[in-house]
Amino acid sequence: MTKLVTNISLTGILILFLSLSVAAQKMNNTLYLMQNVPQSNQLNPAIQPECKVFVGFPALSSIYLNYSNSSFGYNDIIKDGTGIQKDSLVVDVNSFHDALQTTNFVSQQFELTLFALGIRAKEYFFTLDVIEKQDTRFSFDQEMLTFLKNGNYDYRGRTSNWGGLGMDASYYHEIALGVSKKINDKWTVGVKGKMLFGIANLHMQDSKMSVFTSATGDEIRLNSEHRLRVSMPINQIGIDSDGYVDDIDIDGDDYDADFFANTDNKGFAIDLGMTYQMDEKTRLYASILDIGTIKWKTDGHEFSQNGSFTWTGADWSQSGNSKDPNYREIEDVFEDLTDSIADEFRVSNNINSYSVALPTKIYIGGTHDLNKRVNVGALSRTEIFNGKIQSSLTFSANARFFRNLSTSLSYSLVNNSYNNIGFGLATKLGPTQFYVVSDNVMAAIKPNTAHLANIRFGINLLFGCKDKTKRKDSCSFEDEIKNKKKPLYK
Repeated sequence: MTKLVTNISLTGILILFLSLSVAAQKMNNTLYLMQNVPQSNQLNPAIQPECKVFVGFPALSSIYLNYSNSSFGYNDIIKDGTGIQKDSLVVDVNSFHDALQTTNFVSQQFELTLFALGIRAKEYFFTLDVIEKQDTRFSFDQEMLTFLKNGNYDYRGRTSNWGGLGMDASYYHEIALGVSKKINDKWTVGVKGKMLFGIANLHMQDSKMSVFTSATGDEIRLNSEHRLRVSMPINQIGIDSDGYVDDIDIDGDDYDADFFANTDNKGFAIDLGMTYQMDEKTRLYASILDIGTIKWKTDGHEFSQNGSFTWTGADWSQSGNSKDPNYREIEDVFEDLTDSIADEFRVSNNINSYSVALPTKIYIGGTHDLNKRVNVGALSRTEIFNGKIQSSLTFSANARFFRNLSTSLSYSLVNNSYNNIGFGLATKLGPTQFYVVSDNVMAAIKPNTAHLANIRFGINLLFGCKDKTKRKDSCSFEDEIKNKKKPLYK
């Protein structure tokens, strides 16, 4: 009994973690300070694009993909085999375990801007964005894996607290209308209201797990409590004679055009932002995004489970002699055991509507001009979701050596990793601007060690743009006449 769980296979658990990963923090830090790209306004509604009008190319103005985890890279899990496995890749459980933090996060996001428009009117700038958003997050505690890896020997006489599983996945439409106003030469403020239309959601409301092992090791008590809320088409939920869920059937045909056009799950959120011109060369920024919730009403279900099971061992006494009239197959003993566990951890279902808050993001940063064409900046980002906080810090250098070409180089501290080199490029030909931005191009060079990988790219049409690269100290003859100065030459 003392090494009861030592030989538990972790393959299934690792597959679960990795499948959810491919399915912790949503980064946009490099783009934030590339303010000649209109999409920077999505991160701070006070930022006024330099052109009088911009139009996002339909479905191509912004495509954003992000993957992030707080702890491990691919090379922490998959290793080259040794010995008889030298020609194979193997799962290294110890390496994976040692790379974990106390609580670990994995997330993935996708955004597609269907339409974007910006118009300047004197001191005001108005924006309209129509965006498809998908956000998936998963969290787990290291101690769960510690127990499964080492077994219960070291936990005799005490409880192994596995914490809980955090799961949240949302897909929704967003229609955002924003306005910013230049108050004076120093202050610009902005606000953006967002109508949200939820399509599907999965949200783990409560989750607790623990395992107690007696001092002698001959008794184990499993405790599990979960409450999962779901808003998505479920074709059929089977209920047993006691009123508990015994089967769930999902039909892919339910995910049709009507499903994606659903507007019953409504929500609202606001973004707030400001910029402050401290002096001629220094500018400060602050914004808070996604203050709001979505109320999920369509196909709402709440699956609840709260149980405890005490195991004192299995009775193999009738499985030793096949000629014994009371003989029982070992498979039957196992089946009785699994049935007993299932009886204690049955799942109930209620049909309910519920509300889920969006992950709130807070940005604070600033830039300082080194000269007319280059500035350096710093930006902190804090994300708050389900009472948990994740932070990052980015330093960047932004250059615009030519009127129609700008670049950005960044370095970010995020997700307990320190090798995140970002890059941004924006180029313009006529009214057409193309841009591409990533907070970690190293993910393409060394994907095995990356904790963060993202990219955003798109096409805009820009009209009425000012030449920001024109030097203020270069005066024309007409300027001198207008300002009643003596001309430089006669």
